[in-house]
Amino acid sequence: MVVTRRAARAARSSITRLPVELLDIIVRYLSLEQAAAMCQISRLFNALATPILYQSVTFNTDEQLLAFLNTMNRPSGASLVPHIQHLALPRDDTLYMPELVEDITVSLLPLSNLRFLDLLTTDEVYFITFLQTAQFPRLSRFRIAVHSENSEALHDFLQRHHRTLQHLTITHAEQVEFPSPIHLPQLHSLYTTDLLLSRLNIEDAPLVELRIYNIDEGRVGLHAISIDPSTARRVRNVTLLCRYISVDAFGDVAKGFPLIDTLKVEAMNLPRLMTADEIIRIGTHLAKFTELSTLILDRSAAVRPSNDDNATILGWYGACKTLSSVTFGGKTWLREKDKWSVLCEAV
Repeated sequence: MVVTRRAARAARSSITRLPVELLDIIVRYLSLEQAAAMCQISRLFNALATPILYQSVTFNTDEQLLAFLNTMNRPSGASLVPHIQHLALPRDDTLYMPELVEDITVSLLPLSNLRFLDLLTTDEVYFITFLQTAQFPRLSRFRIAVHSENSEALHDFLQRHHRTLQHLTITHAEQVEFPSPIHLPQLHSLYTTDLLLSRLNIEDAPLVELRIYNIDEGRVGLHAISIDPSTARRVRNVTLLCRYISVDAFGDVAKGFPLIDTLKVEAMNLPRLMTADEIIRIGTHLAKFTELSTLILDRSAAVRPSNDDNATILGWYGACKTLSSVTFGGKTWLREKDKWSVLCEAV
């Protein structure tokens, strides 16, 4: 079918007769590629599609980040500010020179509608000036790495946003503490270290997911953390990341969060064989959970031959009758009534 220029103009004319409110709804269903193409049609469609293009800004390369900064530094960049709600900096391969960090700060500060901000990079970038001055009234998700150089500025930043933050990720590779506890009453999910957890006041928070890791040898230090019982009862999912899987960590979680339904334990080092005694002790700790349904031991190897895996699963089920899914020894097991079977090889 050959479309003449007159027919194309007629089609565009018909579309433009639709109410702007209806066109706005239609544009929301476009892909980013389609929205970019629509921007080239006319000023009307450019105005409708631009918010879609800039609502979520994620950079996969240095070139994309630099192009964005150049755009924001132009006079027309101010018109894009209201549309940006999600922004994530590239984690790898970016040389965060002081000049670049300054440009990022200048571009980010005006983003008053920002809801999600990811500043988690592999480089040691501190963003001190940004953390000292930024204020985002709607910020609900935030990710960053804390260092001794920016811990005080980050502390103040979290204090300013404590009423809106619902999902928080703070990582670090060194022992860092905040000068005083930070109250986060709206937090739903938290990913941080055992040390920083002790400096966050999550009492009365609607917390449902907790991911904790430690950077030292030994178990995750939940045993040294006091968590309000009412807050602990609301937590449903707990993930522990440690250098080596520690049986004592199961007891720590059971003591602090006996009502969780999912427990995942990850080892950051190479898998190691667990002894028969450790497998029995895990069962002892599992008996302390009252609602646990899913247990995942990621990157841990079964100590016993594969034909004894069934005995291990049955032993743990005997200790915790609410279990219905177990990932262990490279396999995922599912329970139907009282019968366990291997669903698949764990990835």
